[in-house]
Amino acid sequence: MTHWNNISYQKIKDAKFANENVIVNFENGDVIKIPTKNLIPTRLTNIDWSKLNFSSFEITIPAKPYNLEIPWDKLRVISDKDFGKYLGKESEEQSKLIGIKIKRLREKKGIKSSELAERAGVTPQTISRIEKGHTDVGFSTLRKILASIGYSLKDLANEENELELENTSKSFNLLKQKLNFTGIDTNLLIKKIIPPKLQVALESHRMSQPSLLLDEAASYVSKIFGWSLDEIWTNQNLILGSHPAAMAYFKNPSKANENQIKAYSHYAYYLAKLVLKASPPKSEYIYPESLDEFKLQYLDKYEKIELESLLVFAWELGICVLPLNDSGVFHGAAWNIDGRHIIVLKQNTSAHARWIFDLLHELYHVFAHLEKENTSVVEVEELNPFSNTESIEELEANSFANQFIFGNEAEKLAEESVELANWKIENLKRTVLKVAKKGKIREDFLANYLAFRLSYQSENWWGTATKMQITEPDPFTTAVNLLKKKVHLQKLGHMDFNLLSTAIKI
Repeated sequence: MTHWNNISYQKIKDAKFANENVIVNFENGDVIKIPTKNLIPTRLTNIDWSKLNFSSFEITIPAKPYNLEIPWDKLRVISDKDFGKYLGKESEEQSKLIGIKIKRLREKKGIKSSELAERAGVTPQTISRIEKGHTDVGFSTLRKILASIGYSLKDLANEENELELENTSKSFNLLKQKLNFTGIDTNLLIKKIIPPKLQVALESHRMSQPSLLLDEAASYVSKIFGWSLDEIWTNQNLILGSHPAAMAYFKNPSKANENQIKAYSHYAYYLAKLVLKASPPKSEYIYPESLDEFKLQYLDKYEKIELESLLVFAWELGICVLPLNDSGVFHGAAWNIDGRHIIVLKQNTSAHARWIFDLLHELYHVFAHLEKENTSVVEVEELNPFSNTESIEELEANSFANQFIFGNEAEKLAEESVELANWKIENLKRTVLKVAKKGKIREDFLANYLAFRLSYQSENWWGTATKMQITEPDPFTTAVNLLKKKVHLQKLGHMDFNLLSTAIKI
């Protein structure tokens, strides 16, 4: 992974026109100045540089007959000679690969290069140069060559996969392909499983990746998913088992999502085991026996329902909490691992109210459904107070969270807000503020409840509800900082430390 592939090298932070120059400030701190004469293509007139606009990855200038759009890579090619050389090298390698694939397809049909040239209407010398990677081949010429031997662009792409499988038993691309087939997303592999330094090393040896480096990358996969290195590198497809801890779903996932949920559950489960390994267990666990007892114990220590206080309370009960903020179909979990409980909170939002609801929901599962060792609950849908699941367990967990937050007043407060608003959605913000204050309920809780409630009536009030949320301090960071205080990361080995620290962005 070169620095050219780093998003901060590519992302435009600011751009402006001054003194016949375009000045661009990139996110990594680079500032470049390019004369406008170097950016003007033919056939464009009336270019109004003073109205230059920019987005994250391109600048746009009004012109006729169409606007001038200049992507980040063109700006970098002009200003960074090394990047230009890099692109040139990439182009050469791509030309060689295309040539190899065309030759293989031709030979599969038993066609000589001279016959292919005649069929495609080009010279034999052109076919020879293309197959040796000595010349770029245009899109129209490529289609014509493939069509003349009964192939398509899709066949050309498939040939690359076959070529890689035949020529090497190991490559990072092959690893990504095999894992993706099992449901392990490539983004998860690159961003969270394989350490950045190892990826840089693999990228620097891209044309001939050393076996030891590839085995090191595969070892991270092996640790999480349990496959041996021999199984990972064999030509057979990898099969993901149903473990961890039987993965009990209170709503069955769709067939399309099942492998992805299984894959991420294995990843989250392994991280959960690391957290438990690195945190000292309490001598005994005495959980509240009812909602009233739980709420009484909490409010005896903390005056308000706040995320940090609730997280601390969970840890004090002996329940570890692991925060994750990846996107995807997995929406959280609770596990009993060898008699110890851990909750995985997985949220992309910065709204405290959403994190609090999810935490209360999972706490109920711990209290009510995870008494038996090595059992689990995995959430396959986003949690919300109005989930239409048919699962009694999920409905009970929602009820527990709602009653902790609102008492038995949730519907009463919602109806009062709507009535005061005269059933007009544009008045709701004002009445929610008023009703929340009167009922001594946080306004973000009531706003969220109403937004979910209205969504089931095909009304979208999320824009307003989102503006009413408490988002500071960042909830993910709050949960991570507390976890760091509770665990002893030095107990973990090198690879395990890398996996956990990357997951929680230490």
